[in-house]
Amino acid sequence: MAKSEAFARIKDQVLRIVATIPESKITTYQSIGEHLSLMPRHVAYILSQLDDNTKLDIPWYRVVSADGSLGVPKRDPNGDSQAQLLQREGIDVVGHAVRPPLESVVLPAAALPHGIPRQVRPAVTRNTMKQVRGH
Repeated sequence: MAKSEAFARIKDQVLRIVATIPESKITTYQSIGEHLSLMPRHVAYILSQLDDNTKLDIPWYRVVSADGSLGVPKRDPNGDSQAQLLQREGIDVVGHAVRPPLESVVLPAAALPHGIPRQVRPAVTRNTMKQVRGH
């Protein structure tokens, strides 16, 4: 199924932000979502759908849940797990999460040098839903 132009734009913005996360640092789905006015699960979905070439180019493994957990186990095209990739960069992973305190390794999306301004999407109200539905 073809994705919309809006989805392609949002995917591009997510990947541009992720590409700027420096080695030995991480950010969260929530932080990227807040910056782009998206739900964190939409950011996670975009990163879960990356093809192997993109996985080799973009440090997708540097994005974790807000609590530091790694979520669904993911691997790069070489078979290395997200935990292994993070540990190679000196990020301490215990079990299936980055070891607290996270403040020493987490950078908010707004602090990364991606050049994407914070997005603000209009709130959806009953009136706007009626307009969309044509009532």
